[in-house]
Amino acid sequence: MITVLNVTDNAVKWMKEEFEPEANQGVNISVKYGGETQLKQGFSPALAVESIPDDSKIFDYDGINIFIKESDLWYFKDSELKVDVDDNDEISFAEK
Repeated sequence: MITVLNVTDNAVKWMKEEFEPEANQGVNISVKYGGETQLKQGFSPALAVESIPDDSKIFDYDGINIFIKESDLWYFKDSELKVDVDDNDEISFAEK
């Protein structure tokens, strides 16, 4: 299971403004094939607004639900993931 999810205040603010999830939705951190940010070889995280499945790991950050589906938890196993956004609105994922 993911050890720690650290979403910076800047990233939370950005997600609220960019995604505007509705009451029954959250920001899904999913796993996609390829990409530049790789915690595990050949895969990288991605963000999308979706309804939250019952089997998800949910993190509440200042009223916004950020979640990882059960089927994607393998990617984050034993990781401390930091999610941030820079001044150019570029999201970054890093393992601490």
